[in-house]
Amino acid sequence: AADLRRRILAGELAPGQRLKLDELAALCEVSHMPVREALRELEGEGVLEVFPHRGAVIKGVDERFLRNFYDVRAAIEGMLTERCAERIDDAGIARLAALVAAFEATDPADADALVRRNRELHDTINQAADNPEALRMLGQGRVLADALRVRFGYGTGRVDRIVTEHRALLRAVRRRDAAKAGEVARRHCIGARDDLLARMSG
Repeated sequence: AADLRRRILAGELAPGQRLKLDELAALCEVSHMPVREALRELEGEGVLEVFPHRGAVIKGVDERFLRNFYDVRAAIEGMLTERCAERIDDAGIARLAALVAAFEATDPADADALVRRNRELHDTINQAADNPEALRMLGQGRVLADALRVRFGYGTGRVDRIVTEHRALLRAVRRRDAAKAGEVARRHCIGARDDLLARMSG
């Protein structure tokens, strides 16, 4: 499953593409059984649809999908960021500060590295909220959205805005200001949505 996620993120496997069991087993150099298990796992994450005796298809991604995905993401991440601000300890804040700095030090032209750094930062915030049910919902469609970000990159000025928003998030969490942290997180998600849609339409 991790190998297939990586291939989707790298663009080797694209939205709308049909995946056949024999081909995937050969590609990943494994037997059919782990491929079946991986497909079931990815189906549960909302990455693809599995059809009996016909293989699987990576879900297509359009504007409607992305708007719905980011609406859900903004709501859940806003709530998780609020809980993080209430619960995180000093060691957790130090870790967040290091991740914010790591994103800022990343080459702005390297979309793959930026996506990974950004994901690590937000995963750390979300996990600090201690809500596994919300994390499961948040995982739906994430691989597809990240794959599109790697493919299309960031619009002019977007990386600078992300840096500014990350700093605002860190300040709010440091102050244990849950309401402000949640507000910044929701605005951050909507900005990501609008930038990605603009890149795709452009």
